Amino acid sequence: MELLAARIGTTINYCRPYTPTAKAKVERWFRTMKDQWMASLDMRDFHSLEALSGSLCAYVRGYNLSAHSSLKGSTPQERFFSEPEKVRRLPEEKMKTDFLLELERRVSADSVVTIGNVEYEVDMRFARQRIRLRCSPGMDEVYAAEADGTLLPVRLLNKQENASVKREKLLLSEGGEG
Repeated sequence: MELLAARIGTTINYCRPYTPTAKAKVERWFRTMKDQWMASLDMRDFHSLEALSGSLCAYVRGYNLSAHSSLKGSTPQERFFSEPEKVRRLPEEKMKTDFLLELERRVSADSVVTIGNVEYEVDMRFARQRIRLRCSPGMDEVYAAEADGTLLPVRLLNKQENASVKREKLLLSEGGEG
């Protein structure tokens, strides 16, 4: 979590245990939601998780569009958009790469890494090294991360192609490469 926060240029600030005043606004929101939305729910009205989620979204939308006395009569949405300079938006490409999971794996001599019993083929220059891999949660996209942060796409292993690649052989008797 700290690594992700550092990537997007923010910090995580945890409250000390048993200090509810440090997170009063968050606690107040959950209390309001519990007292208003959850108290009025009849679970028999919902036949799917999507219906329940839709009800919650409608409640949050209504809450954000209603005037609040603590905001001097303005709505939370108006308050949020009143200071656009304080909201820093991440570019789409940066969001795509920054939220990738990070793993470390050892590459075999034939340039193969394994993630969850699935074999992937990386560039030959990574053979016999430890590398950082970045992947999407669903493993749709897998990249090898270079030292400078460049992401190189990694593909599923094709055993026929991998078997026919010419590799440098170590000649142990001569102490060099052949």
